[in-house]
Amino acid sequence: MSAREKKWFRNVWAGVTPIEYVTIRLTSAEILLIYTTPKKLVDAPGAGKIIEFVSAAFFLDHGGTDYAGGGNLVIQHITANTAVSGVTASGDLINVSADAYNVMPALSTDVVAAVNDGLELTNASAVHTTGDGLLTVHVAYRIHDFN
Repeated sequence: MSAREKKWFRNVWAGVTPIEYVTIRLTSAEILLIYTTPKKLVDAPGAGKIIEFVSAAFFLDHGGTDYAGGGNLVIQHITANTAVSGVTASGDLINVSADAYNVMPALSTDVVAAVNDGLELTNASAVHTTGDGLLTVHVAYRIHDFN
């Protein structure tokens, strides 16, 4: 890339907050306990910073025994417990009889941002009682720095 092209690229992207990505894998034991022990997805970004949740994509690698019980999945702030995503019904992702894929969007309403708070995945309804398989979560988010 020429010096002129590099300068153009820097000018075009100046001030744009990039989307960051993280991949988290949950074991069967973590899925079974997600109601009582939510899974951290993104660490707190630091003082004066907030996380904007963009989306999450899920893949359940079905292990042979269907999950039972449980409830809808949601992504929320760790400390504030404020939902930042829509819900994914357990019947569409966890409590299925085969491998499953799902995409969870950000909420379409205003979200009160929690300063210096991370994100976690939780099942806010009930404990899964049985089942096995692995859940992979790809999370897209931005960190906004107001310092």
